[in-house]
Amino acid sequence: MAEPSREIIALAQQGDSQALTQLVLGQQQYVYSIAMSVLKNPEDAADLTQEAFIRLFRALPQYNGESRFTTWLYRLVVNLCRDELRRRGRQVQVSPPSNEDVDIDPISSVADDDRWTDPAQSLDSHELRDQVRSALGQLEEHYRLVLTLYYFEDMKYADISTILDIPLNTVKSHIRRGKERLATILETQEQPPMTRGVTHTPQIQPQIQRPRITPLHLMFQLAGR
Repeated sequence: MAEPSREIIALAQQGDSQALTQLVLGQQQYVYSIAMSVLKNPEDAADLTQEAFIRLFRALPQYNGESRFTTWLYRLVVNLCRDELRRRGRQVQVSPPSNEDVDIDPISSVADDDRWTDPAQSLDSHELRDQVRSALGQLEEHYRLVLTLYYFEDMKYADISTILDIPLNTVKSHIRRGKERLATILETQEQPPMTRGVTHTPQIQPQIQRPRITPLHLMFQLAGR
């Protein structure tokens, strides 16, 4: 995750086109990754990525630096995703439909600080990341969204809590339970590690799928800049 400098943000708030371009280029893959984790369709995710940056340009003057810029931006993206699903008559679950978080042992609710431990400790980081991206698509939405932020945006628990507007302990519980489910998925895959990424149709692969973004000068015009 690339946090833009305060200088770039300040210039972008003043309408500097070069700074705005840097914000887009620096954040578009992260925004797309979040959109894919919710919408699970490359074209829909690309459209929402474009809309997110148009909204970003319009909302930039409201950013006051009280939170990290990426936290503020990703919350905007998540809210856009939720609005889109509501428009389609669906809702994204950021909390499980059951009462699974009730009476959780406080110790067991502490998420593991090592993002890449288990289930495949013998795999190198790059290969494990590809497998995790594929397995994420098989999880329920609330786990998929939290783990996308945790694994691939390297967000802290408190930032995820702010972005999704859910309690910190719920974030930790989702991460812990989501990692357990990911471990089960990865351990039960029968194909060899090197062939899984080829034969299994990935649900989320933002490093391969590229956002189909409107040219920046047209995006600026759409945003009224």
